[in-house]
Amino acid sequence: MRRILVTLVATGMLLGLAALPVAGAAAGEPAMVMVMKHLCDESIQSEADFMELEAKAATNEETPMGIPSLGATAETVLACPVVVLTGDTQTPDAIGSGEQDFDFTVEAGDTSQTLTSDTTFSGENGFDTPVEDFACESDIAYDADRSGTIDEDVCLDFSSYAFADVPEGPVTVTETTAPEGTRFGTVRLTPPELSDDAAIGLAFDASGEITFDSSADGDEMAMLHVYNFVGEATMPDAATELPTPSSSLPLLLVAFGTLAAAAAAAVVVRRAKA
Repeated sequence: MRRILVTLVATGMLLGLAALPVAGAAAGEPAMVMVMKHLCDESIQSEADFMELEAKAATNEETPMGIPSLGATAETVLACPVVVLTGDTQTPDAIGSGEQDFDFTVEAGDTSQTLTSDTTFSGENGFDTPVEDFACESDIAYDADRSGTIDEDVCLDFSSYAFADVPEGPVTVTETTAPEGTRFGTVRLTPPELSDDAAIGLAFDASGEITFDSSADGDEMAMLHVYNFVGEATMPDAATELPTPSSSLPLLLVAFGTLAAAAAAAVVVRRAKA
Protein backbone atom coordinates (compact mmCIF):
# COMPACT_ATOMS: atom_id res chain seq x y z
CA MET A 1 0.00 0.00 0.00
CA ARG A 2 1.17 3.51 -0.71
CA ARG A 3 2.82 5.18 2.28
CA ILE A 4 2.58 8.80 3.21
CA LEU A 5 5.75 10.82 2.71
CA VAL A 6 7.33 11.81 6.00
CA THR A 7 9.80 14.40 4.75
CA LEU A 8 9.38 17.73 3.10
CA VAL A 9 12.26 17.48 0.63
CA ALA A 10 10.59 18.96 -2.44
CA THR A 11 6.94 18.18 -1.99
CA GLY A 12 5.44 15.90 0.63
CA MET A 13 4.15 16.01 4.18
CA LEU A 14 6.16 16.58 7.30
CA LEU A 15 4.78 14.79 10.33
CA GLY A 16 5.76 16.08 13.72
CA LEU A 17 6.26 19.60 12.33
CA ALA A 18 6.68 22.04 15.21
CA ALA A 19 6.28 25.17 13.11
CA LEU A 20 5.84 25.88 9.43
CA PRO A 21 7.47 29.24 8.59
CA VAL A 22 6.09 31.08 5.60
CA ALA A 23 6.97 34.43 4.15
CA GLY A 24 4.29 37.08 4.32
CA ALA A 25 2.67 37.74 0.97
CA ALA A 26 2.89 41.12 -0.68
CA ALA A 27 -0.10 43.42 -0.27
CA GLY A 28 -2.75 42.71 -2.85
CA GLU A 29 -1.39 39.27 -3.74
CA PRO A 30 -4.17 36.79 -4.67
CA ALA A 31 -5.14 34.29 -1.99
CA MET A 32 -5.61 30.53 -2.06
CA VAL A 33 -8.78 29.17 -0.45
CA MET A 34 -9.08 25.41 0.04
CA VAL A 35 -12.13 23.37 0.99
CA MET A 36 -12.01 19.87 2.50
CA LYS A 37 -15.54 18.45 2.62
CA HIS A 38 -16.63 16.08 5.42
CA LEU A 39 -19.91 14.19 5.86
CA CYS A 40 -20.78 13.29 9.47
CA ASP A 41 -22.79 10.28 10.58
CA GLU A 42 -26.22 10.68 12.17
CA SER A 43 -24.83 10.87 15.71
CA ILE A 44 -23.40 14.34 15.05
CA GLN A 45 -26.21 16.90 15.01
CA SER A 46 -24.73 20.05 16.56
CA GLU A 47 -21.53 21.89 17.44
CA ALA A 48 -21.78 20.42 20.93
CA ASP A 49 -21.90 16.90 19.47
CA PHE A 50 -18.90 17.72 17.29
CA MET A 51 -16.81 19.04 20.19
CA GLU A 52 -17.71 15.94 22.21
CA LEU A 53 -16.44 13.87 19.30
CA GLU A 54 -13.14 15.77 19.32
CA ALA A 55 -12.84 15.18 23.06
CA LYS A 56 -12.85 11.39 22.55
CA ALA A 57 -9.15 11.58 21.69
CA ALA A 58 -8.28 11.99 25.37
CA THR A 59 -10.01 8.69 26.21
CA ASN A 60 -8.00 6.58 23.76
CA GLU A 61 -6.07 4.18 26.03
CA GLU A 62 -3.56 3.17 23.35
CA THR A 63 -2.58 6.67 22.22
CA PRO A 64 -4.28 9.39 24.29
CA MET A 65 -3.80 12.96 23.08
CA GLY A 66 -4.74 16.46 24.17
CA ILE A 67 -7.84 18.24 22.94
CA PRO A 68 -7.84 19.27 20.14
CA SER A 69 -5.07 17.12 18.70
CA LEU A 70 -4.04 14.97 15.80
CA GLY A 71 -6.07 12.28 17.52
CA ALA A 72 -9.06 14.61 17.73
CA THR A 73 -8.91 15.09 13.98
CA ALA A 74 -8.68 11.32 13.49
CA GLU A 75 -11.85 10.96 15.58
CA THR A 76 -13.71 13.57 13.49
CA VAL A 77 -12.57 12.07 10.19
CA LEU A 78 -13.71 8.61 11.32
CA ALA A 79 -17.16 9.95 12.22
CA CYS A 80 -17.14 12.54 9.42
CA PRO A 81 -15.14 11.08 6.51
CA VAL A 82 -14.04 13.21 3.58
CA VAL A 83 -16.38 13.24 0.58
CA VAL A 84 -15.44 14.12 -3.02
CA LEU A 85 -17.39 15.16 -6.08
CA THR A 86 -18.95 12.58 -8.35
CA GLY A 87 -16.25 11.54 -10.80
CA ASP A 88 -13.34 12.26 -8.47
CA THR A 89 -11.42 9.43 -6.84
CA GLN A 90 -10.43 9.06 -3.21
CA THR A 91 -7.34 7.22 -1.99
CA PRO A 92 -7.88 3.47 -2.48
CA ASP A 93 -8.44 1.61 0.80
CA ALA A 94 -8.50 4.84 2.84
CA ILE A 95 -11.61 5.68 4.88
CA GLY A 96 -13.80 8.17 3.01
CA SER A 97 -17.45 8.94 2.31
CA GLY A 98 -17.14 8.36 -1.43
CA GLU A 99 -18.67 10.53 -4.15
CA GLN A 100 -21.46 13.04 -3.66
CA ASP A 101 -22.86 16.07 -5.45
CA PHE A 102 -22.09 19.34 -3.65
CA ASP A 103 -20.91 22.81 -4.56
CA PHE A 104 -19.47 26.01 -3.11
CA THR A 105 -18.98 29.52 -4.39
CA VAL A 106 -16.14 31.87 -3.41
CA GLU A 107 -16.78 35.58 -3.85
CA ALA A 108 -14.13 38.25 -3.35
CA GLY A 109 -13.76 41.69 -4.88
CA ASP A 110 -15.61 41.60 -8.18
CA THR A 111 -14.90 37.91 -8.81
CA SER A 112 -16.89 34.75 -8.24
CA GLN A 113 -15.67 31.16 -8.49
CA THR A 114 -17.49 27.85 -8.27
CA LEU A 115 -16.01 24.67 -6.82
CA THR A 116 -17.38 22.44 -9.59
CA SER A 117 -15.81 24.55 -12.34
CA ASP A 118 -12.92 26.60 -10.95
CA THR A 119 -10.96 24.49 -8.48
CA THR A 120 -8.00 22.15 -8.44
CA PHE A 121 -8.66 18.71 -6.94
CA SER A 122 -5.84 17.39 -4.78
CA GLY A 123 -6.91 13.77 -4.76
CA GLU A 124 -6.17 10.58 -6.67
CA ASN A 125 -7.06 11.99 -10.10
CA GLY A 126 -6.22 15.62 -9.40
CA PHE A 127 -3.05 17.63 -10.11
CA ASP A 128 0.19 15.69 -10.51
CA THR A 129 2.04 15.80 -7.19
CA PRO A 130 3.68 13.22 -4.92
CA VAL A 131 1.71 14.56 -1.95
CA GLU A 132 -0.38 11.71 -0.61
CA ASP A 133 -3.95 12.61 0.30
CA PHE A 134 -4.27 10.18 3.16
CA ALA A 135 -2.72 9.32 6.52
CA CYS A 136 -2.59 5.97 8.30
CA GLU A 137 -2.51 5.18 12.02
CA SER A 138 1.21 4.48 11.78
CA ASP A 139 1.78 7.94 10.26
CA ILE A 140 -0.02 9.85 13.00
CA ALA A 141 0.85 7.41 15.82
CA TYR A 142 -2.80 7.14 16.83
CA ASP A 143 -5.01 4.09 17.31
CA ALA A 144 -7.95 5.55 15.37
CA ASP A 145 -10.09 2.41 15.30
CA ARG A 146 -9.22 1.52 18.92
CA SER A 147 -8.14 -1.99 18.01
CA GLY A 148 -5.36 -1.86 20.58
CA THR A 149 -2.65 -1.60 17.94
CA ILE A 150 -1.38 1.14 15.63
CA ASP A 151 -1.84 -0.25 12.13
CA GLU A 152 -0.31 0.58 8.77
CA ASP A 153 -3.46 -0.34 6.85
CA VAL A 154 -6.04 1.78 8.69
CA CYS A 155 -5.93 5.05 6.75
CA LEU A 156 -7.97 8.25 6.37
CA ASP A 157 -8.57 10.17 3.13
CA PHE A 158 -7.78 13.93 3.06
CA SER A 159 -8.77 14.99 -0.47
CA SER A 160 -9.60 18.68 -0.96
CA TYR A 161 -10.33 21.41 -3.51
CA ALA A 162 -8.35 24.63 -4.04
CA PHE A 163 -9.59 27.99 -5.33
CA ALA A 164 -6.68 30.01 -6.78
CA ASP A 165 -6.36 33.74 -7.49
CA VAL A 166 -8.91 34.85 -4.90
CA PRO A 167 -8.61 38.69 -4.59
CA GLU A 168 -7.22 39.87 -1.26
CA GLY A 169 -9.75 41.25 1.21
CA PRO A 170 -13.24 40.19 2.36
CA VAL A 171 -14.14 36.69 1.13
CA THR A 172 -17.49 34.92 1.24
CA VAL A 173 -17.60 31.14 0.82
CA THR A 174 -21.08 29.67 0.46
CA GLU A 175 -22.17 26.06 0.34
CA THR A 176 -24.68 26.37 -2.48
CA THR A 177 -25.41 22.64 -2.81
CA ALA A 178 -25.12 20.20 0.10
CA PRO A 179 -24.82 16.43 -0.32
CA GLU A 180 -28.32 14.95 -0.51
CA GLY A 181 -30.01 14.64 2.87
CA THR A 182 -27.47 16.82 4.70
CA ARG A 183 -27.06 20.38 5.90
CA PHE A 184 -24.09 22.62 6.64
CA GLY A 185 -22.80 21.86 10.13
CA THR A 186 -19.52 23.44 11.21
CA VAL A 187 -16.05 24.59 10.11
CA ARG A 188 -12.52 24.19 11.45
CA LEU A 189 -9.34 26.17 10.74
CA THR A 190 -5.65 25.64 11.43
CA PRO A 191 -4.79 27.15 14.87
CA PRO A 192 -2.89 30.45 15.27
CA GLU A 193 0.12 28.78 16.91
CA LEU A 194 0.81 26.94 13.64
CA SER A 195 -0.46 29.42 11.07
CA ASP A 196 -2.02 32.84 10.74
CA ASP A 197 -5.44 31.53 9.65
CA ALA A 198 -7.11 32.53 12.92
CA ALA A 199 -6.39 36.19 12.13
CA ILE A 200 -8.78 36.11 9.16
CA GLY A 201 -11.81 36.60 11.42
CA LEU A 202 -13.73 33.49 10.38
CA ALA A 203 -17.50 33.63 10.85
CA PHE A 204 -20.26 31.35 9.60
CA ASP A 205 -23.97 30.72 9.97
CA ALA A 206 -26.38 27.80 9.68
CA SER A 207 -27.10 28.60 6.03
CA GLY A 208 -23.57 27.60 5.03
CA GLU A 209 -22.21 31.10 4.43
CA ILE A 210 -18.61 31.48 5.62
CA THR A 211 -16.87 34.87 5.74
CA PHE A 212 -13.33 36.03 6.46
CA ASP A 213 -10.73 38.62 5.43
CA SER A 214 -7.81 37.14 3.51
CA SER A 215 -5.77 40.35 3.85
CA ALA A 216 -5.16 39.36 7.49
CA ASP A 217 -3.55 36.10 6.38
CA GLY A 218 0.20 36.59 5.85
CA ASP A 219 0.68 33.49 3.68
CA GLU A 220 -2.48 34.21 1.65
CA MET A 221 -3.74 30.66 2.15
CA ALA A 222 -6.64 29.31 4.20
CA MET A 223 -7.92 25.75 4.53
CA LEU A 224 -11.60 25.38 5.44
CA HIS A 225 -12.58 22.00 6.86
CA VAL A 226 -16.33 22.01 6.22
CA TYR A 227 -18.47 19.40 8.00
CA ASN A 228 -22.07 18.56 7.06
CA PHE A 229 -24.63 16.98 9.38
CA VAL A 230 -27.38 14.58 8.33
CA GLY A 231 -31.01 15.77 8.28
CA GLU A 232 -32.84 19.05 8.16
CA ALA A 233 -32.77 20.12 11.82
CA THR A 234 -31.80 23.75 12.41
CA MET A 235 -28.28 24.16 13.76
CA PRO A 236 -28.29 25.85 17.21
CA ASP A 237 -26.92 29.39 17.45
CA ALA A 238 -24.07 28.05 19.58
CA ALA A 239 -22.87 26.07 16.60
CA THR A 240 -21.75 29.29 14.91
CA GLU A 241 -19.28 29.99 17.69
CA LEU A 242 -15.83 28.56 16.98
CA PRO A 243 -14.10 26.85 19.93
CA THR A 244 -10.89 28.41 21.20
CA PRO A 245 -8.04 27.11 19.00
CA SER A 246 -5.21 25.03 20.45
CA SER A 247 -1.61 24.60 19.36
CA SER A 248 -2.09 20.83 19.27
CA LEU A 249 -4.53 20.83 16.33
CA PRO A 250 -3.38 18.57 13.47
CA LEU A 251 0.11 19.27 12.24
CA LEU A 252 -0.50 16.90 9.38
CA LEU A 253 -3.27 19.05 7.94
CA VAL A 254 -1.11 22.17 8.22
CA ALA A 255 1.59 20.57 6.10
CA PHE A 256 -0.97 19.13 3.71
CA GLY A 257 -2.75 22.46 3.23
CA THR A 258 0.47 24.36 2.53
CA LEU A 259 1.69 21.82 0.00
CA ALA A 260 -1.68 21.62 -1.71
CA ALA A 261 -1.65 25.38 -2.08
CA ALA A 262 1.85 25.33 -3.57
CA ALA A 263 0.93 22.67 -6.09
CA ALA A 264 -2.36 24.32 -6.95
CA ALA A 265 -0.70 27.68 -7.46
CA ALA A 266 1.67 26.12 -9.98
CA VAL A 267 -0.85 23.94 -11.77
CA VAL A 268 -4.39 25.30 -11.76
CA VAL A 269 -6.76 22.89 -13.43
CA ARG A 270 -10.01 24.45 -14.48
CA ARG A 271 -12.75 21.90 -14.06
CA ALA A 272 -15.43 21.56 -16.72
CA LYS A 273 -18.94 21.96 -15.44
CA ALA A 274 -20.85 18.73 -15.47
